[in-house]
Amino acid sequence: MIGHLDPETIARNAVTMAAAPPDAKRPLFRELPPPNPFPVTALGTLAPAAEAIHAMTQAPIAICAQSVLAVATLAIQPHRDVAGPIGRRPLAGLFVSVAASGERKSACDRLALKPVYAIEREWRDSAEAEAANYRNAKDAWDEARTAAKRRSKGDRSTMLSAFEALGPEPRAPRSPMLLVADATPEAIALHLADGRPWGGQFTAEGGLMVGGTGMSTENKMRAGAFYNVLWDGDAIRRSRAMARSAYLPGRRFAMHLMMQPNVATTLLTHDTLGQLGTLARLLIVAPESTAGTRYYREPPATALTELSTYEATIGAWLRRPPRTNGQDALDPTPMNLDLEATALWKKFHDSVETSLASGGNLRPIRAWGSKMAEHAMRLAALLAAVDDPEAGEVGSDAMARGIVLAQHYAKEMLRLAGGAGVPTELRNAERLLTWWQARPKPRCHLAEIYQHGPNALREAKEARRAVAVLVEHGFVRPLDPRTVLDGTARREAWELVP
Repeated sequence: MIGHLDPETIARNAVTMAAAPPDAKRPLFRELPPPNPFPVTALGTLAPAAEAIHAMTQAPIAICAQSVLAVATLAIQPHRDVAGPIGRRPLAGLFVSVAASGERKSACDRLALKPVYAIEREWRDSAEAEAANYRNAKDAWDEARTAAKRRSKGDRSTMLSAFEALGPEPRAPRSPMLLVADATPEAIALHLADGRPWGGQFTAEGGLMVGGTGMSTENKMRAGAFYNVLWDGDAIRRSRAMARSAYLPGRRFAMHLMMQPNVATTLLTHDTLGQLGTLARLLIVAPESTAGTRYYREPPATALTELSTYEATIGAWLRRPPRTNGQDALDPTPMNLDLEATALWKKFHDSVETSLASGGNLRPIRAWGSKMAEHAMRLAALLAAVDDPEAGEVGSDAMARGIVLAQHYAKEMLRLAGGAGVPTELRNAERLLTWWQARPKPRCHLAEIYQHGPNALREAKEARRAVAVLVEHGFVRPLDPRTVLDGTARREAWELVP
């Protein structure tokens, strides 16, 4: 559980500390075990693109894979759904990559998004002509409507007949953007109303979404529920800032959110998002850093070739006119599981269900595990569509690969959930220790910590508690209360233990 350290834990730690040599340092918490290698071969046709991005950026291969999976989802979701034993589901996907600054996360998305940037440029190039045509049509329509009013001479029946013959008001051109820059639910909903009926959110600044206004305390429940709707493919119902289009059926959305480890901890310990089921809809990776091994090397010539093939494949999907119901609501073609894929999925589903029982290995992530079989089915359909754009079914090979990917994401959730279970006091103590060790002076007093230290310790009470943890674990020791620091005797002051 996240929260304060209970008395028994404090007493147990005190006994351990008493038995340790003076100045012995004990880790604040157990480090996460290393992640399993990302199963790149399961990506099928997308694997060469992920490997090419890895060769060009030397970023962790898992992040490269997330980028191409998210972009493929963005491109294919308006055209395909998947239909299986649990019914019809969209291919919407919410991908999250966790890595520290300097891991070249943005570079991965920039390369993967090249075909998306290309189609947006094409749309922008034609937008000026479309805007001029719209203005001309709107002026002509307005003039004809005014003339119809004059001719009717106030007769309601005549006026209505004239308006009906005139037809509906010309529609303004769609926004040429496919990617959403603003992370708020209102901005996304407006984009899906005024632009294409599908879109994507790709950002290396995950903190803006998790810690920004879109996920502030008053908005977190509404935002989490909104992302659930996007993933489920349900109609968007907005009552604010959406006077023109409060009801938006048939929308699709993809996301690749990149964030630093401390932001990921905030996300994974977000009680509201956990209870809403938003966390259960995320596909998360947190690979080991490649920093320190990225010596310069020329990317292989094949990397550019593979990326060119990938860009052509994604570009072709982006240029396909999506099937709609005539009212801007997408109506993607459902891809059914064939008999072998269905049998494989059912077997996997039941295996997952067994693992969710008390004592099962998926029990710690029960909410995510309850959607694991659906994640596998969605991923399998996505992979099948990339492999063969004309495929009408999901075969057993694609299903097997979807299951492999789902199993990897489950292992990552289990691993990260264990790290997210570290009590807040210990996390704050770690932040304080990192800040303290980066200072040139080993001595520090309480006011200095809550005035200039980590943001989480802006109150004396929280700062004092974090220091107490560091003292308990042997990283700092108290100074004499008469010690003068910054020109004043400090009752509460400490120094780092060498």
